Amino acid sequence: MMQAPSQTGLRRLFVKLRDEGPVYVCRAIGNRLSEKAGRAFRFLTWVFPTLGERKQSAARKQRRLLVIYDLSSQPFSIGDILVFQEAALVIREREQLGEVDFALVYDPQQPASSDPAFAGITEENVLYHMASVLPAAQMNLHLGSLFIFNSHHQLQRFVRQNAELYYVWPPALRIAGREYFYYTVFNELLYNYFKEHGNIPRLSCRDFLVEWAEAFYDEHVYPNVPVTVQIRNNRRIQTHRNLRMDCWLEFFRHCEDRYPVKFIVICSRNEIDDRLHECRNVVIAKDHLTSLEQDLALIHTAAIHMGASSGPGTMAIFGAKPYLLVNTSLVADNYRDMIHEDNAVRFFFADPLQRLTFGAESTEMLVAEFARMFATVDVERWSSSAKHEAGLQKEALTWLR
Repeated sequence: MMQAPSQTGLRRLFVKLRDEGPVYVCRAIGNRLSEKAGRAFRFLTWVFPTLGERKQSAARKQRRLLVIYDLSSQPFSIGDILVFQEAALVIREREQLGEVDFALVYDPQQPASSDPAFAGITEENVLYHMASVLPAAQMNLHLGSLFIFNSHHQLQRFVRQNAELYYVWPPALRIAGREYFYYTVFNELLYNYFKEHGNIPRLSCRDFLVEWAEAFYDEHVYPNVPVTVQIRNNRRIQTHRNLRMDCWLEFFRHCEDRYPVKFIVICSRNEIDDRLHECRNVVIAKDHLTSLEQDLALIHTAAIHMGASSGPGTMAIFGAKPYLLVNTSLVADNYRDMIHEDNAVRFFFADPLQRLTFGAESTEMLVAEFARMFATVDVERWSSSAKHEAGLQKEALTWLR
């Protein structure tokens, strides 16, 4: 015969009192009451704002995905953060989750990974540098909340307190092991998803940025076809990955009277080559004060993407458009089922017109590769794009002063 719960609880209490003593029992009871009170308080603070609602939506009840980007082991890199966003799309679909919350965490005493490229990032300026990569954390249609933690302990406490709300990736033990997850995304998450579905989720910016890009094309590109070109001209770090600007200038001039195209050059202001202003078929995005979000939106919405194998180009890698990324430094053997084609490679999920090439580019190569890609473009569709209604935001929000 089973004992009543109250009798069982009393028996356990007397056993603890006999074995451990009254001080231990009082402390245990206090801790238990404190824990229950804390849970009740957190529950009430979440519930009270919605007590007036008669019915919660299904989305509110659905578990969310919490993606953790630990700057102790992951780099201050636009490309790597975009890779994490692609991972979020796979996990969200696989686990049937709702919104995606993105958390960045760093240690103030060592706010960046040990890569020498990030040696200048300190406790004092870490948030300043973080602002330059945060826009990449927003490239997700399902983004819910964005968190920044300057303590791993605070993050761990947040996860414990919200355990029922979240599916957390990466797993805690792998985060604690300071694992670099870039290759995990390609070789495990994306590989398994592709084997099951024959495709991958497409990384996309949010609708308001798509509208901004269309308005930009209305003003600066149409009726020509928009093609984005990312210029890399970094004078300090990994200069061997920079573009050969003479070749690109020759390529732009070659295309001037042959293709109904406007090349939208994307780069930082200090990377602009003044000779680009002499090309009639080139628009320099930074001449129009674009932000990183807007640059990524241009890459996402253009007909073709070309240029450096660098962070923003990741937007094209996880998209459907033709792209050519030149002078890549990736090590093909680190990726599963990489497809080799002459001096180029493409990922196992990439189409034949989505390629990365090794070594310095030449004008002849750019001309030939662009001809192959442009042959697949629906020129009529782009040239007949209707003007958007007046009032679409072409500029940054003016109240941010």
